[in-house]
Amino acid sequence: MPKKEDLETIVSELRSLDSKVALLNQKLATSDKNAEVIARTLVAMNNRLKKLEEGWQARAPSGGASANAEELERKFATKQEIKELKYVLDSINPLEYATISQVRELVNEKLGDVKKTAASLAKEKKKDETGMFEKM
Repeated sequence: MPKKEDLETIVSELRSLDSKVALLNQKLATSDKNAEVIARTLVAMNNRLKKLEEGWQARAPSGGASANAEELERKFATKQEIKELKYVLDSINPLEYATISQVRELVNEKLGDVKKTAASLAKEKKKDETGMFEKM
């Protein structure tokens, strides 16, 4: 007759295997439910895709695919156009231009110079006017 310890070991191993089988059964059930959800989603997406294709074909002119390609070309930039834009932006490099505060400083400087010049011209004009009266 087998020993009591051997029987207990076998029983505990059987319980462990039973719980593992139950977990596997649960995972399979979850996988089945997920597969059903995926299948329904796939069918719904396929139907939406068919509707979109039908709508696109109905709106497309009689030219077919070539007209669609031309329309897409008009809507999006080509690689070459993007390269040209990148070249222009790199050559201009807007970060090297003056900031607003720098422009304000330059404008104020120039306004100050203009005011000084205007003041000196006004003084010279007054001198000329008074000088003319003295000569008479």
